[in-house]
Amino acid sequence: MFDYSSLANGGLSRIKPYQAGKPIEEVKRELGIDNVIKLASNENPFGMSPKAREAAVACVSEGNFYPDSNGYYLKQKLHEVFGYDQETITLGAGSNELINLLFQAFVNDKTNVVLPEYSFVVYGMEATVNGALVRTIPLKNYQVDLDAVFRAIDENTRIVAFANPSNPIGTAVPSQDMREFVRKVPHNTLVVIDEAYNEFNSGDETYEDSAKWLDECENLVVSRTFSKAYGLAGLRVGYMLANKEITSLLNRLRAPFNVNIIALSAAIAAIDDQEFLRKTVDNNNKERLRYESFCKEMGLFMIPSKANFVAIDFKPYDAQKIAGGATARRGYSPSSFRVQAAGYSACLNRYA
Repeated sequence: MFDYSSLANGGLSRIKPYQAGKPIEEVKRELGIDNVIKLASNENPFGMSPKAREAAVACVSEGNFYPDSNGYYLKQKLHEVFGYDQETITLGAGSNELINLLFQAFVNDKTNVVLPEYSFVVYGMEATVNGALVRTIPLKNYQVDLDAVFRAIDENTRIVAFANPSNPIGTAVPSQDMREFVRKVPHNTLVVIDEAYNEFNSGDETYEDSAKWLDECENLVVSRTFSKAYGLAGLRVGYMLANKEITSLLNRLRAPFNVNIIALSAAIAAIDDQEFLRKTVDNNNKERLRYESFCKEMGLFMIPSKANFVAIDFKPYDAQKIAGGATARRGYSPSSFRVQAAGYSACLNRYA
């Protein structure tokens, strides 16, 4: 058979497909079990907001029409509630699509990308596909070492990407430290802050909305998603904030009608339901503390988390046995797992 991989662009043949968390039904089929609790993908255990569900159902009858390709009303809602300039917003089918577009637009085989160790795997995949060199910077006490990251930047560094809070570690760079870092990075290097777990960190007294730094930090790019705290993972909707020129470039690459009509309607309603969001975040904070107590009692090491998951090293226990029937994700070492914080009541009580 002809080697079609030899025809593929960039480094496509050098990457492996993204390994998503398995659906519960698939785990039941594979293992022949009935009781499965999924902790692998950090989804909202409360589902979506009742207002978002109502909005989604209400617009199903309009499914024969294309959605608003520019997402005017969702952008308007983001402006109304958070104050974001609509001309700095790009909408996507989840933040993953937007990260993909950004790397397509700016990364090539003459550039490099700087990433902290244990970054979200998609950053490295996108850099490799587009032919860029990836520089991985070790963490310092499970935190991003901003000084080391800065030293790794050169004239060919096109993107520095962070998840903040980080995934799969869960730690967060304090807002002031991040702001100072972005200010000193050369303007020809984009600083991408992936804030998929932003809502779980925003209650910190030192927290600042990084998207409000765009006027002073023209090379800053911030991505957000409705998949986690807002509970819309299955609908695929997110947004990216950047200066107007970068936003214009992304919208040239973005496919028309990339966010479907149900996702747009549900996202608008989800923003309006701040009571549901507070319930989600408050429950997460409570259950995260229970994980801390559990780990202390069991003599396990847990990295302090600002997200809706925790990374736990299960030494000297058998991590697979402790995880049991739950589809927990591998963490930062062979003996560690990343598990969803809100799943404590459902899962860890069973094994404690």
